[in-house]
Amino acid sequence: MENDNNNLNRNTPQPDAENPTPNTSGEPTSAQQPAGQGNAPYTPPQGANSGFYGNPHYTAPNPNGAPAQPPYPGAAPNGNPNYVWYAAPQKKQVDPEKSKHKKRGVKIFAAVVAVVVVLAIVGTVVALVRGNSAPKAEGSKETVTAEIHESPTASSTSADGELTAKGVYEKIKESSVGVLVYQSSAFSNEALASEGSGVIVGEDSTGTYTYIVTCAHVISDGQTVKVQLYDETQYDATIVGYDSKTDIGVLSIRATGLTPAEFGDSDSLSVGETVYAIGNPGGVAFAGSFTNGMVSAISRPVDSEIGYEMLCIQHTAAINPGNSGGALVNAYGQVVGINSSKIASTEYEGMGFAVPSVTVKEVFDEIVANGYVTNRPKLGINYFPASSNQLYSMLVGANDLPDGTVVIQSINSDSALASEDVKAGDMIIRANGEDLTTSDTLPDIIENSNVGDSITLTICRVDPSDNYSIRTFDVTVQLVEDRGNAAASEPTSQSYYNPFGAYGYGN
Repeated sequence: MENDNNNLNRNTPQPDAENPTPNTSGEPTSAQQPAGQGNAPYTPPQGANSGFYGNPHYTAPNPNGAPAQPPYPGAAPNGNPNYVWYAAPQKKQVDPEKSKHKKRGVKIFAAVVAVVVVLAIVGTVVALVRGNSAPKAEGSKETVTAEIHESPTASSTSADGELTAKGVYEKIKESSVGVLVYQSSAFSNEALASEGSGVIVGEDSTGTYTYIVTCAHVISDGQTVKVQLYDETQYDATIVGYDSKTDIGVLSIRATGLTPAEFGDSDSLSVGETVYAIGNPGGVAFAGSFTNGMVSAISRPVDSEIGYEMLCIQHTAAINPGNSGGALVNAYGQVVGINSSKIASTEYEGMGFAVPSVTVKEVFDEIVANGYVTNRPKLGINYFPASSNQLYSMLVGANDLPDGTVVIQSINSDSALASEDVKAGDMIIRANGEDLTTSDTLPDIIENSNVGDSITLTICRVDPSDNYSIRTFDVTVQLVEDRGNAAASEPTSQSYYNPFGAYGYGN
């Protein structure tokens, strides 16, 4: 927020005994400055009812204040209310030569006074013409009122055919919805657990239902879901399906005649393009919040919590908790992404991520048709790179293991590894005989395979009872179908194993 301009209170220059002419240099002798400006940082008031966060108000010097009272009778020179009177200095004996110079100085001073008188008269006339007359008598009322002029109507389209921010908002606002997720609790049969955003896609072939796309993590834990439209009407929603790998979920409501969003091609985006985000940061209390930013990166790899890596659009449009599932829109009002996540830290700002629209379309079509994304293989584990853990990283380096070694964090109930002698805390160092040179090697091998294909993994296990020696062995398992839902990815009861825990190195 920009600071208000300083109002300077310049002190009137004061004459001295030898030279009664006021200081006309125009240089200020002191200044009054509002709090919060200058080098000292301004701390805004705190609290929900603190009001406008800006500089505190302060009273500027009154230019029409009462004149200073002279120490002896007589009016202020030229009616100047800010002139400061002083007693006349005592006369001194001077020689004739100095007296001549002094008389010449008196003539010059008289000429200056005459000019000042003329300027004062002209200034008074101008002030009267402008209505800036002397202060009114006590009891009189001001007749000046503030006027509000009609503002020009903002355009919805720019000269080059793109929509203005206003035009983009007008196009997308009715296609943006709120998603309210309820769960049963000990105190209530149904309590609001979380809130997110969504985008209207269109109706089903029978014209009975309307489909809405949102994020998988918004609805995956919900027992009851409601959708709130632009006009605040709420509908019970059905979870059609969701895909945890891409964080895309689909809802349906029994309503028709709604405004579907227009989807654009995210592959045509370029870094630097203007984009807009719309959604419900903080919930439906802030429904339809609209922000703008730019594309920061294309196909930015983002690691998910389930061990997958998503390629996302990185952008600077402000998003907050509650924006998940909301639209990322281009300058033509087309949805080019679904906002999924952001880096939430005091050390980061303006790093939001959206699932590209081309990915959204593929996953949406699969979920509507089948309830999940078909023929997608998975190993069925959650894992993290060994390089992201200081102690595992040291272990990899000490034993000359591949740089892309991953640590198994949990094994899902539908994974073929659940029936093998493999457990959380084990490391995977090779797949099909290929060293995991980077943390992307394993997911790349799985993605290029099919459901039912066999894959051979080389497992490395640490034995803390034997001076942290390591043992390697191979297991061959089949890849299972990744349905991207919570039931299929639920981990087994075995907890994460930390080989360093016995000696107090972490939990």
